[in-house]
Amino acid sequence: MTESTGMKRNIVCFITEYLLLFGLASFIGWLYEIICVWVLFRTYYDRGILYIPICPIYGFGILILIFLFRNIKNPIGLFIGSAYVTTAVELISSYVLEYRFNMVLWTYEGWPFSFQNRISAVSSCLFGLMAVMFIKLIKPPFDRLFSSEYRWIGVGAVWIITLICVLIEAGYRRSAGI
Repeated sequence: MTESTGMKRNIVCFITEYLLLFGLASFIGWLYEIICVWVLFRTYYDRGILYIPICPIYGFGILILIFLFRNIKNPIGLFIGSAYVTTAVELISSYVLEYRFNMVLWTYEGWPFSFQNRISAVSSCLFGLMAVMFIKLIKPPFDRLFSSEYRWIGVGAVWIITLICVLIEAGYRRSAGI
């Protein structure tokens, strides 16, 4: 095997692992949204923007946090940094959505320690905790899988699942006329 071939294989594993992490975080974020609505209002409301059960903002968020805090080993530092970054993004996003697009997609009205109903210390702590758990507990087994001799089984499985999800989403959109 040449050095170029080995590098291409490593890139495929890297991209695949982060695609998997994106999908997992997006699904966990979707669950978080569903659970929050259920706890607060005792009703099911799908907060996702897609037909498949994911909220992509959580996937992008975890990839950004992994990149920003890749060298932080201390869980407390990771918690504080993640809570700060996610809260800042949530606050800025709320202003942009409201003033640029006339949209209010969430509110923390009635939540303790909220600021202008745009952010809440409770949600900030939850986001920080979810980031620590994801980066410290969920990510390491996948790091090991994609650097092991069984990585190609993982690569194949992830791409098959991704293809199935894309086909399901496209099928629902087509049947809905979107």
